[in-house]
Amino acid sequence: MKRISILFFAALLLVGCQPTPEKDAVKQKDTNVLIDTVRAEQEQGDTPDVPALPERFQTTFTTSAQNVRVQADVPIEILSETGSFPMLRVQRRNLTDAERLTVCRRLLNSDRLYLYEYRQTREMLAGMIRMLMQEMTPEQKAEWMKEEGATEQEWEQMQSRRQRLIEEYQKQYNALPEDETVEPFDEWFGAAPDYSEDYENHRNYDWLVCSATDTTDLSFLDHLIVSADECDCPIEFTVAERNMDDDTSIWCFNDSHKYGTVRIDPKDYETPHEGATVTPNDAIKTVKACFDGVCDFVAADVHWANNAMLHGDTGVMMCSRRAYLIHFSVNYGGAHTPYCNASAFEVTDAGYAQAWDYESLTAAVDGDGNLLSLVWLAPYKVTEMIAEHTTLMPYAEIISSFETQMNRVFAAEDKRDGSLDVTGVQLGLFRIREKNNMESGFLVPAWYFTGVFHYSAAAAAQRSGFQEPDSEWYDARNPLLIVNAIDGSIIDANKGY
Repeated sequence: MKRISILFFAALLLVGCQPTPEKDAVKQKDTNVLIDTVRAEQEQGDTPDVPALPERFQTTFTTSAQNVRVQADVPIEILSETGSFPMLRVQRRNLTDAERLTVCRRLLNSDRLYLYEYRQTREMLAGMIRMLMQEMTPEQKAEWMKEEGATEQEWEQMQSRRQRLIEEYQKQYNALPEDETVEPFDEWFGAAPDYSEDYENHRNYDWLVCSATDTTDLSFLDHLIVSADECDCPIEFTVAERNMDDDTSIWCFNDSHKYGTVRIDPKDYETPHEGATVTPNDAIKTVKACFDGVCDFVAADVHWANNAMLHGDTGVMMCSRRAYLIHFSVNYGGAHTPYCNASAFEVTDAGYAQAWDYESLTAAVDGDGNLLSLVWLAPYKVTEMIAEHTTLMPYAEIISSFETQMNRVFAAEDKRDGSLDVTGVQLGLFRIREKNNMESGFLVPAWYFTGVFHYSAAAAAQRSGFQEPDSEWYDARNPLLIVNAIDGSIIDANKGY
């Protein structure tokens, strides 16, 4: 099938004009032109041929800009059941109350959910009053004033505040019933909180639990956070911590480069990892079941991870849990997106930063198959199918674009004489913003590259203050390169186009 002239000339310019590293390759695209191009091909009536692709992305060369050695020999992952890709118009998706209620009931395994509120008990208030009533010794006062750099007047002001706080806690204590009767929490029926910019007097999220009377600290309860519709994190789930040294939040697991974390090869998804009794596929099914009928997720990768944190100045890794860390993307009619953990940003004329995350789901499932935590980011709603099938640029032009853009990516002086190992190459759907719009965009086929850059010995010595002075990851948080597979334009994940 013939390509229309606009793409043909774009390809010639891409190959014939080698851009200089000083110029920015990423420009705000006129998405109307892209739409017209795709629709014109669609109107010809034939299904575009799927370009022949090798099984592996292989290349070795040295950049002219900073003499960076680039090496690649990795499988090409086609994120489509048929090898072809649509173009879809999408916008931010607001869940219905029914969808939200369905997912949250499944996550908490309860038909009745309640809006949790932090409530102090008489016992808690009595303990705080006792603590505040303890007078400092002269030695403790001198130490406090030295640490704070405080004057005698500031000491007296602090004492006055302490007395007012004691009186306030005493009033709250007296107002509570002596038998510690707990007024039940309000039942929740699926509504998201109302969004407000008055952050001092309004919160844009609700906490959900499955008990109407348990006022235990939220950290020690299975709970959900449901955000306002305008927020890009509609649902976050966390199970109860076992003790003060435990942490079950997804954010503690979600670091694929942390010491002790290993990526599991997809061919091993039917085998339990060492230390686990369930397989990665079992863990994947556990998560997907919670979203059945609401969103069709696809596992992008699985790691065996931990929740370890550096402990004080000793650098000791404190770990209380190990789990499968699963990154999901979303399936759209047989084609899906790569996992991208970046955000598109734009600063308005008024100086405010607007953000739009890329759609994803991240979950932690322990070795016994228990879901520990997850976070769902930025769901999309398809509002229009621009084309069921799109014509993709020849593979040779993608190779040429990759080599050219490595001169741009590694144009800085500190990259001189370094080396790049390409770790992943995927062809899948990726969201670009509609021109001058942070609320609407398009899913287009795109080439998605990741890798790790190694600094030269001289450059690494200059970076001795960094935790990893000799390397820099270009991964889901900071992709190496994204190329629009329709017209060859370069996509910046942080700009959204």
